Amino acid sequence: IPVKPISILLMCVLTAGSCQNRQELILEAPTNREVYTVTVEDATEAELLREQLKLEIIHILIPDVYFLADGEAIVSQLQSLGYTDVRKQNPDDVFRLYGKITGEYKEDVISQTGVIIVTQEKDFAIVYGTITELKAIQREGYTLWKPDDGIRPREIRVTVKGQPDVQRIYDMGVDIFTAVPDGNGGFTIHGSAFDFQIDSIKRMNYDVTILKSKL
Repeated sequence: IPVKPISILLMCVLTAGSCQNRQELILEAPTNREVYTVTVEDATEAELLREQLKLEIIHILIPDVYFLADGEAIVSQLQSLGYTDVRKQNPDDVFRLYGKITGEYKEDVISQTGVIIVTQEKDFAIVYGTITELKAIQREGYTLWKPDDGIRPREIRVTVKGQPDVQRIYDMGVDIFTAVPDGNGGFTIHGSAFDFQIDSIKRMNYDVTILKSKL
């Protein structure tokens, strides 16, 4: 019996997108330009360098600022301003990408490469790390794919004992919607977080509840 077009469509839906084309993640730096790092005191100093020297900053991880350069001219400028610790970097150790692992996976094997496990589901995981770290995952036998949809956090509720705890949750990068006093000095936090942040909250012995698996 011929399979009708509507049957093919339903088969695609029921197999959770298996008819879609997946794209393998390409693990290479997005540029052939040289990458350097310089040490600064704080983010304000980094922004001054960006403005004054037109520094093409990749990202800032205080005290280190990672930037692109063509040749040694910018390095000489930095050194003339007293920055003697300008260092060339391997681009694979600097550029970071998201990747998707499908099927069965071992969390401990993935974690030991240094990547952040952003989202964990039964049949896939989203990871974030440097190209070097992601290549280490490949050497463990995993194929990395481009994430096929938006990487979304989970909606959570966290109960804490005081204002300093609210600040600690905020400092972890959790997106806090509200922090409502409970009348006893504590707070109920409503917000969103990724799995690695939720794991950190649990390790700090806060009571966390997942309200919605995806926002």
